[in-house]
Amino acid sequence: MARALLSLGLLTLSATLALTAQNAPMLRSLDKPEALRGDKVTVTGQNLAKPNVAGLYLTKGTDDVEVTVEEQTDTSIRFVVGKSMPFGRYGLLVLTGGEAPMYIEQPVKLNVVEKLTPQPQPEEAPAEPPAEGAKPPGA
Repeated sequence: MARALLSLGLLTLSATLALTAQNAPMLRSLDKPEALRGDKVTVTGQNLAKPNVAGLYLTKGTDDVEVTVEEQTDTSIRFVVGKSMPFGRYGLLVLTGGEAPMYIEQPVKLNVVEKLTPQPQPEEAPAEPPAEGAKPPGA
């Protein structure tokens, strides 16, 4: 009897963990690698709707700062970097929703910078030489 109860308990626990893992929020990427204070940033992933994500934070180990969420869907969250956010490299941390909320640090990083790093401009393609026998412009 005790063995049957133990098996039933383990089966229930396994089902609960599988369901929880299935609905666990997962951040995959940011729309930009760095942001200024006050910038809007969009993070994409899965299971990001309100029932699954109750809060979003920028974190440096034990220094967690909650960000203002502007828009939230099942696949993305747009948030604002605080105007007083210290400069540095931050991980993203989600507070899960539900009956047993948990903080889960995500594999996504954001650099909060004073000045954006200039991005290289794409090179212009060289002009094609005129076709053989073609007249030069203005001729």
